[in-house]
Amino acid sequence: MISIEPSSGTVITGASDDLIEIEGELSEEFNSYGCSNGHMACSDGTLLKVDYAEDGIWRFRPIVKGNLFDKVVDGSVEEDTNDKTYFKPGLRWFAFSDEMQTVVKRNK
Repeated sequence: MISIEPSSGTVITGASDDLIEIEGELSEEFNSYGCSNGHMACSDGTLLKVDYAEDGIWRFRPIVKGNLFDKVVDGSVEEDTNDKTYFKPGLRWFAFSDEMQTVVKRNK
C-alpha cells in the first residue's frame, strides 16, 4: 500500500493499474482494472470522472465540485505518479462505479 499522507481530510488517488485508494478521514480501496469511464460521487456533492489513462496513470477530473472539494494535483508520466484529489475534513461517504453513465443537469 502507498502512503498518501493527507494533512487532514481525505485524499483519493490510484495505485498500480487496478486500484483506487482513499485515505484520511475515510479509508477504502476499489479494484477497477482498466477503468476508462468511471465516476465517483462524494457526500459533499462532488462528482469525479475517473480514468486509468492510456499513459498509464490514474486521472481524476471534477465534473461538479462540492463544498469540501479542495484540489486535484496532476500526476506525472515522467515521475510515475497518479493524480491526487484532496478534500477538506467532513466527507461522510463516497460511491464509485467504473461503468456508470452520468448526466449532470444544472440550474442556471
